[in-house]
Amino acid sequence: MAKQPSMTGRVPDTDDGIPQASQSDLAPVVEALTQATQALVSTTNQLMQFAQGFASPAPGVTGGGREGGGQAQINTWEDDPFSEAVPTPDPRNPQPITVDVPLNNNPRLQTAIVEPRSAPGRFNPGTPNFRYWVAAEALTRGINFWGSLLPSGTTWSTSNPMRVTLVAGVDLNAFFSRDRGLNFFHRVVRNLDIFSGESSDVACHELGHAILDALRPQLFNAASTEAAAFHESFGDMSAILCALQVPSLRNKVLTETQGQLNVNSRLSRLAEQLGWGIRQLSPTAVDRDSLRNAANRFVYRRPDTLPPSAPAGLLSSEVHSFSRVFTGAFLDALARMFRITGAPNEANLLAVSRDMGQLLVDGARTAPITPAYFSQVAAAMVQADQARNGGRYRSALTTAFVERAILSVPAALELANAPVPQPVAVQPGAMGMALGAAGSTIVYAYGDTAEDEGYRLGFGETPELPLRTAPLGSETFQVHAPDENPRFAVAPASFPNVQDILSAEDASRHFVEDLFQNRRINVGTRMGAMAELSSGDPTRYTHILVTDSSGSRVLKRDHFDCGLCQARVSR
Repeated sequence: MAKQPSMTGRVPDTDDGIPQASQSDLAPVVEALTQATQALVSTTNQLMQFAQGFASPAPGVTGGGREGGGQAQINTWEDDPFSEAVPTPDPRNPQPITVDVPLNNNPRLQTAIVEPRSAPGRFNPGTPNFRYWVAAEALTRGINFWGSLLPSGTTWSTSNPMRVTLVAGVDLNAFFSRDRGLNFFHRVVRNLDIFSGESSDVACHELGHAILDALRPQLFNAASTEAAAFHESFGDMSAILCALQVPSLRNKVLTETQGQLNVNSRLSRLAEQLGWGIRQLSPTAVDRDSLRNAANRFVYRRPDTLPPSAPAGLLSSEVHSFSRVFTGAFLDALARMFRITGAPNEANLLAVSRDMGQLLVDGARTAPITPAYFSQVAAAMVQADQARNGGRYRSALTTAFVERAILSVPAALELANAPVPQPVAVQPGAMGMALGAAGSTIVYAYGDTAEDEGYRLGFGETPELPLRTAPLGSETFQVHAPDENPRFAVAPASFPNVQDILSAEDASRHFVEDLFQNRRINVGTRMGAMAELSSGDPTRYTHILVTDSSGSRVLKRDHFDCGLCQARVSR
């Protein structure tokens, strides 16, 4: 997709064709404006909630609110527009469901859709108003789910409210960017209009990127295959967990899977419509029944031993492809957690989805960012379960991670002697308390390091991993290397010993080489031989070389998108 202007409308200055990094000289002013905006948003939402209770039907709707002037209702898709119990070659849209208009009461995690907002109503599919409310419902449902599990005071690393563009251009894609928020696209494929923002799978995947960036902002620019792949996995896990917040879908999933959640089902298949559209143009770029299917059998392998790209049926080190290892382990663990909760009913499924969401938040927040990041997150989740649940899900988690080789058998055994996090009170601060900041007031933390409070910091203030030099022949630039100190003495099964894990330098170099091989870096126009490795197609770029205040060239991420790089198809 073409490079979009920043939310301020200003394109970054350049020097010799290299974009310049922005400075944070106005940080105090920005913070004051942010706090004022948050207060206004909170007040606006309260007024909207009041008004929605008396909303009358808008023109072009199939029905209004509840009889008697109660809470207004909207039509939406239950899941993805192509969600089916049994996938077919040419699926068609199901009937929409009717739900109450959702309300986001978290002042630090607000959204603002740029397209015109109509009064809520039961609009017909295929209309702009329907698309607006489908996206608004999915995003609000996702924020309400994650927001209650995050530490109190968690705020976007992008603007607040976060900008949401439902039709940002012509593409089969969607992306999250700090300076542009959430962006969805539209394209006609075989006479079918595909709007990526109409899929709650896609909306909640991109929202997952924003949630994880708010929680652990150091991951955004990390030059690490496993850190970037976990970001993609978190998006897919977000889509699955947010889908389970819909009561009717929970019942359908239970009927379809007979309570065995880690089988191929409408729950495991993600973004079926977007996957269908890409498959018509590039048949091997995505799974045969979806964009990605969490019910897979991929097993961890060292990223540097994998090809940089491959057809969807094979594993590669491309981050969307590699993410499927962690997502598969997640679904296996979720299924085993559900089996031990008692009766296989929708109430227990809802409870397990929240338990898993909390463990993911704990794992992502406390796991050090190292070259073997998957293993650190897995270990942190196991230990968080020990602290929160007395180890209730320990077997479900460890067996899933061991079977996927994310944890070696010795690593899983070592966790019995590993540190366990302890409860710590969260102080949201005066402004957060004044705004009624949502989220958990108790987090679980380790006493070996200072508590990371990056989740409190907004746009332009987020912390970064340290910079390290990444030599590539005669060219050098700086990257944010994954070299935090490991907390857990664990490793994936493909490493004979912890000492054999890749160094942060080697992991970063492999990540950068993958980006060049997949032509995902915009290096500018005057970088000599390196410029020849940059793609002429701006829709491929996810990273960019910028010049910092000292004149050093630094690799930065522009955005996270939801499509595999080999799915970039000609128009």
